[in-house]
Amino acid sequence: MTALHLRDITLSLPGTGEVLSALDLEMRVGGITWLVGESGAGKSTLCNLLAGLSPVDAKVRGVLDLSEIVAVRDGFGGASEKRDIAEAAVPGDGRIDLGTGRGSRAMATMRRAGLIAWAPQNAMDTFPPTIRLTDWFAQAGIDGPDLTAYGLENSILRRRPHQVSGGQISRISLAAAVAKSPRLLVCDEPTAGLDPEQADAVVGVLNEQVSTGSRAVLAVTHDLSGLQRNARPDDRVAVIFNGHIVEDCSAEDFFAGRATNAYVQALAAAAPAAGAHPLPVADQPRPKSWTYRDGDELRRLGEGVVGAGGRIQPDGRTSPGAGTLPGAGPYWGPGRDGTESSTGERWNEAD
Repeated sequence: MTALHLRDITLSLPGTGEVLSALDLEMRVGGITWLVGESGAGKSTLCNLLAGLSPVDAKVRGVLDLSEIVAVRDGFGGASEKRDIAEAAVPGDGRIDLGTGRGSRAMATMRRAGLIAWAPQNAMDTFPPTIRLTDWFAQAGIDGPDLTAYGLENSILRRRPHQVSGGQISRISLAAAVAKSPRLLVCDEPTAGLDPEQADAVVGVLNEQVSTGSRAVLAVTHDLSGLQRNARPDDRVAVIFNGHIVEDCSAEDFFAGRATNAYVQALAAAAPAAGAHPLPVADQPRPKSWTYRDGDELRRLGEGVVGAGGRIQPDGRTSPGAGTLPGAGPYWGPGRDGTESSTGERWNEAD
């Protein structure tokens, strides 16, 4: 069952252009969709869109399919009151043309009602700076929040937001989002800044959320090590590049290198447990429409411009040079065993 389906979503900002481009993504009930991609690819923009918090001057096109969220049933994550709110926010068949401007209002309404919950990347955005955390939870109608599952003492709630660390406030923000029993939980880097043990505990909380079979989770992460340790084989990994989803596959296929997109294969090969590997070069074209940023290391990967053992030149030509291995693309990461580094230097173990 699909909790939410984004179809052909494009979001543009004045002076910036398209931040999201022809984006398609499904978030299924009973599972986690891990959103992976480089900084600036559009991950937080997508999370903000789902929370109904896009900039007022953003131009958005595409279709938002919320039919499964609107069809909330008692015992499946929402009482009749929540169902009434969802039906009022998204009348009809639950599909919204975002070009009309109704989508952002509908998402904001459902976020305020608790059908959609959002744990932002900057967790301080969740809480007013001057209020004690225990008072905030009380005002939000969340009685007796238990933070022990997040590796925190409940006594920390007596503090104000600025009196706790970044990792702590991030987990408290996630606890606030989970407490609302949402149908869709959107988490922007929930494990950022946490040590492996704490990060694993947070992912355990997310797994508990989807284990009921009635909720969906979208979680942004840069932590491929944590993802490899914790993702269940049937979790989804959606890879975003320049605002476009270039791959949506199972976690098992992602780490096994069975993705079809060359950029995604390179990401999987860069996972610490996989070691360092040459970047694969694909000969199939990129999806259209497509815009490359100057300086993207992989901007031409997949368009047949990179020759074996060559780097991209400003005019599109290739030539052998630093950061290559014979017969392969640029080397992904340095080696300490005498292999060539990404800067062309060589090391010996005695260095």
